Amino acid sequence: MDGWSTTANLTIPFDGVLDATTAAASVTIIKLTDKLTGTPLPEKTLTYGMDYVVSTSGGNLIITPLIDFEASSEYIIAVTNSLKDSTSASVGMSQSYASLKSTSRIYESGSLASAQQLVQGVETLIQAGTGGAVPAQDIVYSAWFTTQSVGETLYATKAMLAQAQSDEYTYSTIWKEGANPNNAAVDTIGQMTFGDSDDFAVILAADDNFTKYISNETVRSFVISQYTSATPGTVTVTKGTVNLPYYLETGADWSTQPFESGSTSLAIVTNTITDNEAEQSHFAEQLISYNIDPNEFFADPASKLQDILGLIFTKVDGSRYDTDRIITQYSPVPVVKSVEAVNFLLYTPTNPTGALDGLVIYQHGITSAKENSYFFANNLVANNYAVIAIDAPIHGERSLDDQRSANTNVLAYMNLSVLPVARDNIRQSMLDLITLRMALGTTQAAGGLTTTSLAVLPSLATTPPSFIGHSLGGILGVPTVAQANRTLNSAADAFFSFKNASFVNAGGQISNLLLGSESFGPVVTHNVALAAGIGYDSFVAGCGTPGETDYEKNCLEAFEAEDPSNYSKLLSTNAQFGFAAQTVLDTADPYTNATVLKDIATPVYMGQVLSDDTVPNNVPGPMPGTTVSKYVLPSPLAGTEPLAAKLGLTDITASSGLVQKRLHSCALMMLVNTQHLCPLKALQMQPIMRKCRSK
Repeated sequence: MDGWSTTANLTIPFDGVLDATTAAASVTIIKLTDKLTGTPLPEKTLTYGMDYVVSTSGGNLIITPLIDFEASSEYIIAVTNSLKDSTSASVGMSQSYASLKSTSRIYESGSLASAQQLVQGVETLIQAGTGGAVPAQDIVYSAWFTTQSVGETLYATKAMLAQAQSDEYTYSTIWKEGANPNNAAVDTIGQMTFGDSDDFAVILAADDNFTKYISNETVRSFVISQYTSATPGTVTVTKGTVNLPYYLETGADWSTQPFESGSTSLAIVTNTITDNEAEQSHFAEQLISYNIDPNEFFADPASKLQDILGLIFTKVDGSRYDTDRIITQYSPVPVVKSVEAVNFLLYTPTNPTGALDGLVIYQHGITSAKENSYFFANNLVANNYAVIAIDAPIHGERSLDDQRSANTNVLAYMNLSVLPVARDNIRQSMLDLITLRMALGTTQAAGGLTTTSLAVLPSLATTPPSFIGHSLGGILGVPTVAQANRTLNSAADAFFSFKNASFVNAGGQISNLLLGSESFGPVVTHNVALAAGIGYDSFVAGCGTPGETDYEKNCLEAFEAEDPSNYSKLLSTNAQFGFAAQTVLDTADPYTNATVLKDIATPVYMGQVLSDDTVPNNVPGPMPGTTVSKYVLPSPLAGTEPLAAKLGLTDITASSGLVQKRLHSCALMMLVNTQHLCPLKALQMQPIMRKCRSK
C-alpha cells in the first residue's frame, strides 16, 4: 500500500488493563500540512466525538474514526500519561521511547538519530498544534502516519484508456513491452459484437445460464409466463460481446497474483535521482533513448506515465528500478495480462416509437450473474430504457471453471487468503464497468450501433447512461461512477460519464461490513479463525460437515461454548484481520470513494432492505442475545446507512408501516437478487410493483 487505512481502527497495545474512563482525554490527533520530510505545520486538530472516538479492550487503546481520514495526507497522534490503568496508575512509556524523547542525550548519526528526530519532531508539532495544552513531557507514545491514496488506479487507468482515443496514442503504444507481457490484442479493447437477437421469452427459454447460475426451470417458466401474459412481444434481448482488458491471472496464479504495475514507481525514481547527479544523468540518458524529453519528465513525471508504461529503467550499477511492481499512486496503471471477449445481455424495446430515453448499465450481486437481469429489465424497457449487463469477474460465464467460480464458492472472488487479490478482483470489476461504458461511447461515435437494437439510443456524450448496482454491484458501483465521473477533459469525459446512479442494498467499509453480515460474517470468521492459531482449526474436525446449512455458524458457536474465552479470541482475531483487510481495500472501498462522488454532485439513489442480513444497514458491534454483528467491534463507518450519510443523501421514511412496506417492495422488485430476496416470492409481488409504477 502507499499509506495507512483511512477508515480502520487504530489499536495501540499497552501492558495491563486500561481504564476506559480516562481514554478519550489521553489521545490527540492532528492533521499536518506536509510530510515530515518537508516543512510540516499543524493544519487541524481532530475533534473527539466528531472525528473519532476512543475505547479500550483489555490492554488495547482503540481509536475508531467517525469519518475517514483524508486520503494521501499526513497525521500525527499522541497518547499522554493522563491515560490510567485499572488500578488508577498513569501509564508509562517504553524504555526505547523514553530514550528517544529525552533531550539529555542527542544522537548525532545512525538510525537512532533519525528516530529521535522523528519522535521529538512529532512531540513538538503536537504541542504546537494544541497551543501547549499537550506538553511534550506528558506524551508517552506518539506516531506519524501517511494515509493511502483512494481511487487512483481506477482514475489513472481510465486516463490511459482515454489517451488511446487521441491521434497520438493507441492501446498498443500505451500498454507496450513489459506492460503487455503476453502480447494480448490490446488494440481490440472496447470492440463490441452484437449476435443473437430475439423476443425476451424466446431468448430466456433457451438461456441455460439462467438455470445454471440463477434459479431452476420452474422459476424460468414463471418469469416467461409473467412476461407473455402482461407485456408480450415488447422486449428484445440481444446477446453480444465486449472486449475488456484483464489485469489478473487466469492460470495457476489466479488466486495469488494481484495486479502488477505496468510502470516503474515514480516515487522510487524520484527518491533515487534526487541529489544524485550521476543517477539523474543516467536516467535522463535512458529517457532520451526512449524518445522522452527528460526536462518534461522531471518537471511533471506523472504526465509521462503513458510514455514510460512497459519500459525498463536501470540504475548506474545496472540494477533495475522497482522490481516489485506494486500498484500505488506512484505506479497506478496495471499490466494487461489478456483481453477477454466478455458476454453481455442487452434489453431494448421491440418496436420503439422514437429515441430511447437512455441506457442503463447494470451490475449484479455476489454469487449471482448477469442473467438475474431477466427479473426486472422489462420494467425499465417499458419505461423506454435499454439495459445492458455483464458478469463480474469469476462470476457466471466469466468463471474460470466450475470450481474457480464465485457461484460455487464465494471465496473464489472474496479471497481471504491473499487480500491484494481480493482487492483487485474488486478493482477488475470496476475497471470492467468503466471500460464497458467507454466501449459503448466509442462504438456509437464510430457508427457501430446504427445497425443494432441500440440504433435509436441518443448520443451518450449528451445523454450519459445511468448505473444500477445491486448488493455487490452497488459496492462496485460507487467507486466506478465516482472515478468515471471524475473529470479528465471534456473530450474524454464524454466517453466515461454517468448521468446518475442507483445503489440498492449496498454498503461501505467492506471488511467490517462482511464481518457484521449475518450471512457472510460467520463464513469470514470461520475461515480467518482456521488460520489464526487459536485452536479452532483442530476443533472444527468434529463440529459438523462442511457445506451443510449454517455449518460455519454452528462450529463457531460450539467453539464458544467449549470455553468462554474463545469468543474473545474470535473477536480479537477478527479485529486484526479487519484492520489488515480494510487497509488493503480502502483504495477501492465505496465509503472512501464516496467523497469524490459527492463532490462531483452526481445524482444518487440508495435503497436498503430493513435489517438486511446480507449487507447490513449498520454494524453496531456485538449485541447481547443476538447474532447481529457478533464477531466485529462497533464500526460506525460500515454498512448501508453510513455510506448514504457520507454521500449526503436525504433519508426518505414514512409514518405508516404499510406505506413503508409498499415503497420497500417497489425498490426490491426493481433489483431482485437471490442473495436478498427469493426470486419466486419477488415475482409473486409483481402486482404490488405494477401498482407502484402506476402511481
